[in-house]
Amino acid sequence: MKMKRQLFQENLRKEILIYSAIFIAVIILILSFILSAFNGISINMQLDNTEQVVQDFISKNIKQYEEQLTQNSKRLYLDYLNETVSESNIYSNYYTFNSQQDLKSELLILDESMNLKFSSNSRWNKDGIFLNFLSIITPKIDEETEVVQRLYVDKDREHYLLLMTTIGNPLSPEGYSVQVINGKEVISNLNQLQNQYIISDKFDNVFASSSNLFISGNLEKVEGTVFKNRFNYHDDLYYSERSSLTPNLSLTVYQRSIMYPSFLKISGSIVALLSFLLIAFALSFSKRISLRNAKSVELLTKEMEVLKGNPNHRLSIQTNDEFELVSKRINIMLEELSNAHQNNISLLQENLLAERKKLEAQFNPHFLYNTLEVIRASIIFDREIANQLILRLTKILRYSINEENTEVTFETDLTYLIEYLEISKIRFQDFSYILDINEETLKLPVPKLFLLPLIENSLKYGFQNRPDLQITIISKKIEDNYYQFQVMDNGSALEERKSQEINDSLQNNLPMGNHHGLLNSKKRLQLMYPKAKFELKIREEYTVVEIEIGGA
Repeated sequence: MKMKRQLFQENLRKEILIYSAIFIAVIILILSFILSAFNGISINMQLDNTEQVVQDFISKNIKQYEEQLTQNSKRLYLDYLNETVSESNIYSNYYTFNSQQDLKSELLILDESMNLKFSSNSRWNKDGIFLNFLSIITPKIDEETEVVQRLYVDKDREHYLLLMTTIGNPLSPEGYSVQVINGKEVISNLNQLQNQYIISDKFDNVFASSSNLFISGNLEKVEGTVFKNRFNYHDDLYYSERSSLTPNLSLTVYQRSIMYPSFLKISGSIVALLSFLLIAFALSFSKRISLRNAKSVELLTKEMEVLKGNPNHRLSIQTNDEFELVSKRINIMLEELSNAHQNNISLLQENLLAERKKLEAQFNPHFLYNTLEVIRASIIFDREIANQLILRLTKILRYSINEENTEVTFETDLTYLIEYLEISKIRFQDFSYILDINEETLKLPVPKLFLLPLIENSLKYGFQNRPDLQITIISKKIEDNYYQFQVMDNGSALEERKSQEINDSLQNNLPMGNHHGLLNSKKRLQLMYPKAKFELKIREEYTVVEIEIGGA
């Protein structure tokens, strides 16, 4: 017994520790998820902020340049080409406007033959490639918009944004004006941003960027296909957002995922402390619970062993749990059994009610003991099953010892028979049962648990032949005021000779040895229905007990 107790304690303790470990692992996963989510959300917030700052800055400045360029091209620059305005007026207007801008630019004015007439920076006078580039994009002004935006990279790898429009009538321009903005101007104005950015056109040409990452090739183009909301690049995780600045320019902001060291340190400390506390609690809790439950089961088992040798013994368990409740119910049942037995010895022939109580009180102690053993074992592996068994057993015990109504309806009695069958399903893994109940039989008065001995008999002998035993209970109305009940099992049919012997004993009320439960049920039923008939039948592999009674 001591060895079994130690094994039970150890198994229960291991089970609690396993579930505790799973719980701790789940907590760690949740915290890790929260950490990752926090990192992603914080980066996305930073990206949104960077995106907004760059959009506001670029959109505002480009809009101002385009408005200035369009306005001057209609009059001031036209007058200059017509030599009615001097070069000093152009310089004055240019420097006045340029000094007010965050982004500084250079101004070019060309005639209709693409000859450079004015340049705020003389370097463009000698750049034939640049002037040739301008001549290529002039036809796009009418095709696209009033002001064309193009990106240009010079021989020194300097990146420029060109804003170009016609001077005079767009259909027959007298020249062209160009604002040239160096990408370095953008970089110098946006050098305090938290995240990286790239401003490029729809052909992935770069205007300005805070880093050379994702820019490659001799033409220094953006690796546009790389960017997604979340992507891996060279074994690093990145977050990015992409938006439109103008019809020809787009903005990409990105940031490498970096778990902040301080946050990681704090989170790691919390997880470590929580894990330590949970493990310590699990060890203490598992030990205490296993000792407590093992003690309760051991006490109940010892008391049942004493009861087997001494019928007058009563269970004495003070554990303040379900086992104490079960022991009290068992004691009540034992008292009822004892009282009924003593009364029936002297009053059997004189009092019909006393005989009925005696027969009802003959509850199978093997079922009780076996069920308690199943409860004891299931506590180790599944406490939920143990709890269900205790509740079902308590219901049956309470019902069997309740003397308020010695006669019940078949509907009520069937409820507790199902409880018994469900307990048997837990005891025997492959066991199953089928109910085929006619509603007209549910209100019939019947003795308590009158079918229980038949079911017990099927379980006892059926499992000797097959582990997947199936019991079928059928009730039906065969004619007016006559009803039939059948209990059948597929545990291999009895021999014809044995079947005949049992039927003879049933008809003559003779002792039946191991099949006394059948005779018990017949006597109890005939006290209520004197013309009740019992017959055992063989149908192929099925053993069938058939009962016929007249209506009450």
